[in-house]
Amino acid sequence: MTTVCRHNDILQQRLTNLIVAGDAKGLQAALQGLSNKDARTAGYLLGEVLLPQYAEGKRFWALFLHLVPAQPKAYLGTFLKAAVTLYGCGRIAFSSLCLTEFSAHCSPVDREKFLKACLPILRTPHEAQGVLQAFGMRQDKRTAAYLLHGGSAVCYYLLFKTLKVIEDEGFLRDCCRTLMLKGDARSFNLASIVCHYFDLKDVPGVFSLRMEPYQLNRLDKSFESFLDIIQQ
Repeated sequence: MTTVCRHNDILQQRLTNLIVAGDAKGLQAALQGLSNKDARTAGYLLGEVLLPQYAEGKRFWALFLHLVPAQPKAYLGTFLKAAVTLYGCGRIAFSSLCLTEFSAHCSPVDREKFLKACLPILRTPHEAQGVLQAFGMRQDKRTAAYLLHGGSAVCYYLLFKTLKVIEDEGFLRDCCRTLMLKGDARSFNLASIVCHYFDLKDVPGVFSLRMEPYQLNRLDKSFESFLDIIQQ
């Protein structure tokens, strides 16, 4: 296992100055000139310290769009770690314009890394839909798999809406089984919702969530109505 040195004051100050200046080209050149040891230190500092502290809003995405597409293997994970922190503090939004630009050239593997890291943390269906659309995702089984993996209330709301479009009973059953295997209360409740809403029979499992006909109608009204039911 490679040990990462987390402290290098000279390197940290150099990278800080470039980030504060928004100098994407300079930052890229500085990173490319590092030894393997210092590159690992820089990766730690960028993801855990410097980007969360000094990059926000347009500055973050400008750096992201310059560095990540050029070397996604080196920088995507680092920037995603910082993005999760910055979003959690309300210091960046997931810009559809920036993501569309990134998605135009990213590989399927990089798209998967991005969606798996970011979908679970998004606070609203509107934001999540914007991210999915930026990556060219539609209401299909591939998108359902990402939302199923995401596991948040927002992801499950969009998953429910996606399942209504797919209308494949075999896939619905598979989703219910996967939800039950996840084992948490929210996943069990969504499995119950899917079984009741789509009138699935012979799905093994005992659900604590009991639904009345009027509640099934409320599922379609809004995210807030869906949230009230799935959080019971």
